[in-house]
Amino acid sequence: MVLGLILGFNYRKHIAEAKIGVAENRAEKIVEESKKEAEAKKKEILLEAKEESLKTKNELEKEVRERRNELQRTERRLVQKEETLDKKADSFEKKEDQLNKKVE
Repeated sequence: MVLGLILGFNYRKHIAEAKIGVAENRAEKIVEESKKEAEAKKKEILLEAKEESLKTKNELEKEVRERRNELQRTERRLVQKEETLDKKADSFEKKEDQLNKKVE
């Protein structure tokens, strides 16, 4: 009977240790999977951040190009107005010279 108790005790101990081992393995797998999921989520978030950064950069570059183009158009209009004013000034000078010659 004592032998049966010892064998039973050892058997239960062995079963309990096996269950603990299985539980530890499961826990390790869960932790490992969680780490992998966290790393994947981190990579996904970083990729989204890079994409958003690139999108913002492209939008800013587009805005800068548009402003530069508008500035160039404004400069061209100013140059044209300046040329027109120069022509009018030349015309007025010629008329003034002609009037002065008539007066003389």
